[in-house]
Amino acid sequence: MSQDVTENTPPVEHAVGVMSKPATEKLKLLFVFALLGLAIYFSRPTVPSLIVGFILVMFGNFWRIWAGGHLTRNKRLAVSGPYEYTRNPFYLGRFLYIIGFACMAGLGFNLRDTNNLILSGIFLVAIIVFFGVYMPRKEQREGDRLLEIFGDEYATYRQNVPPLFPRLSPYRTNPRPWSKDLFLGKDETFGGNKEHWTILSVLLIAVLFLVRYLTLPPQTNFQ
Repeated sequence: MSQDVTENTPPVEHAVGVMSKPATEKLKLLFVFALLGLAIYFSRPTVPSLIVGFILVMFGNFWRIWAGGHLTRNKRLAVSGPYEYTRNPFYLGRFLYIIGFACMAGLGFNLRDTNNLILSGIFLVAIIVFFGVYMPRKEQREGDRLLEIFGDEYATYRQNVPPLFPRLSPYRTNPRPWSKDLFLGKDETFGGNKEHWTILSVLLIAVLFLVRYLTLPPQTNFQ
């Protein structure tokens, strides 16, 4: 999946694809897909859980699509579009994916049910990793890097815009229009985002939850 706006990854690294990423990044991606595979296997979706979960997933897609048309990484500080509300709209989208997939899996509160207990463990791990690893790393490593590159411009921005959950009103300093070329990774000055592959992958996962629902025998919701 695409990295967040506040990561100043050189464009050439981002453009070469998953197979050229460091081994640690490949292992992280493998870990994510392993958790998703387990969640799909042990899921017990219902019509309401699929609908609610899919809505949350689409909200996650919205934030990432919106952000993908504004991000130029270390070319300039992204402060327009979704970055007027949150410093990390890609991560906000990722968080909504976690919650949305948990709903699509039919996660409930009956821990006496084995499948529900396993699903609770899977999504608890996902939440712990997200808030205990990804977000602190972003705030420390990448925030410091942006501060070094952009100085007072980023310091003022960071003081006014929250790291994840969006503020209610926009912090508007340098508004720019959404760019299709940035979103698709075809901008002439930046070869980067290619966020459409993430969106397609997420939709495929949602379809797999639907297939899981269609292949399950009729049963009572375990919530």
